Amino acid sequence: MGHVVRCHWLASALRGTYGDAISFCMNQDEIGISVVQSRGWPVLRIAPEEFGGVDGDALIIDLPGGVSAEAVRSLRLRNPRCPVVLMDGSCTGRIEADLVVSPIERLRDPSSWRGFRGERYEGPAYAILDPAFARVPRRLSSAVREPRMLVSMGGSDPCGLTLQALRALDGIEEEFHVTIAVGPAFLHEAELEAWLAGARRQYECRHEDSLLDMMVNSDLALVSFGTTVYELAAAGLPAIALSITEDHAQSAEAFAQGGSLMHLGLFSAISAAQIQSAVRELLNGQQLRLGMAQRGQALVDGKGAERVAKLVVAGIQEHGKSEAEGGIGTTHRA
Repeated sequence: MGHVVRCHWLASALRGTYGDAISFCMNQDEIGISVVQSRGWPVLRIAPEEFGGVDGDALIIDLPGGVSAEAVRSLRLRNPRCPVVLMDGSCTGRIEADLVVSPIERLRDPSSWRGFRGERYEGPAYAILDPAFARVPRRLSSAVREPRMLVSMGGSDPCGLTLQALRALDGIEEEFHVTIAVGPAFLHEAELEAWLAGARRQYECRHEDSLLDMMVNSDLALVSFGTTVYELAAAGLPAIALSITEDHAQSAEAFAQGGSLMHLGLFSAISAAQIQSAVRELLNGQQLRLGMAQRGQALVDGKGAERVAKLVVAGIQEHGKSEAEGGIGTTHRA
């Protein structure tokens, strides 16, 4: 769902230039497709490899597993006038793309980009979020009587991290309020309801399309790594993160270096005691929370969708004018 929502906000930022001439290509996940359609975008129910002779100005690809170099090469051969934009700087397809944009730089070694002739932009400045996050005020204090925690494990929570987190939180004696954000594709509704009926403490469960209001009105968060982490940073909400894959763990570690996130590691190797220890550290550390909040808002300003839209439009305008003969393309970090 993070990829779906990210593409929605990018399409919204491009709307001023392209109006209604934007379509989504999706061939699976009826919930994701319904979300896109409910927001007014037409959906082509085909896979990327089925594209041929596209009458468009650009192909923007954002897939959870990335895309291969062979697939991008094939797309370019069949659509020579259409620049290929990737929202992933780690998959092999990056070498064949015309534009690569990613909120995290994971391949710093220049040899990893040998043969790349396009432009790449990497860093938190390119995190694509709801523009409303750009208007969130700076956090100036973390002093509260009863801290409010937000638990959010993604739109579907495929690995059941919500229940893993709640079981740990239920064993903490300190007083704090917990709000559980349940996404539109949540897979564990019945199990969650059954567990809540026997829980020691009270939990507030909310089904919302946007987490912005909950983030602004919370003091700390417990989440799975994903787009949510960038939203938390922009909202100035210090967070503890669990990862569901090695890829997510690598990204989380890179992001944690910015100081707004505590990363515990892969969920399968994390005990309840580890979660409890990290939560207690934030609950009892007002200055720690404030420092994390301020570093997060310094990292992510919420204007990434606008920046990336401008890069896409510029790439379209420049496509075909000139191409380097070889070597490494241009890199921009922010």
